[in-house]
Amino acid sequence: MRAVVEFESIPGQLPTLKPDDLSTDQKYLFEITLAAITGSCADDLANKSPGKMSHACWLTKANRILRLYISTPTPSTNLIILAQYIVKVYTPVWFQIKTHSSCKDGSRHLWKLIESSRFLSSALKAVIDPVIQRNAYFAHPENLLLAMLTDGEKNIRELAARRILKARSSPTTGKLSRTFECLNLILMPNLILI
Repeated sequence: MRAVVEFESIPGQLPTLKPDDLSTDQKYLFEITLAAITGSCADDLANKSPGKMSHACWLTKANRILRLYISTPTPSTNLIILAQYIVKVYTPVWFQIKTHSSCKDGSRHLWKLIESSRFLSSALKAVIDPVIQRNAYFAHPENLLLAMLTDGEKNIRELAARRILKARSSPTTGKLSRTFECLNLILMPNLILI
């Protein structure tokens, strides 16, 4: 295993977690991300294996990329971009989903993903945004209303209830179900920039 070198810290923020609730790979992701944020890696973490590589698991890839970052004296631009994405977007969103896994929080997770990825260059957002759009089911009105109904603000919950009652009282077009379609989040600047 390569030795840890002096590396540039990456600004980021992690939620407060109970380590007992995490698997070995999850604990490693939390600790290695924290090391990348602080710019300091403890000896026990430096000697710990990032886990077995799994091509189906993004978590182990993230672990290995951050381990490579903190042990590379002059990281390439691509390695820096990947490490920044993991610290600023992937890890915080992953742990937010881990700690709030109910479907009522899906729209909040989507918002966090969109908001935290805005630091990327236009060229990288052109790659990331279509992927977010293809998977943006939690931006559909039904899911947004579910998130609103469970919001901490009373006025937001009341607004959701009024919208649902209004939708129930409006005449239907005879269609009982509708198909989920990919939303064009790029054409919804208020959603992204609020």
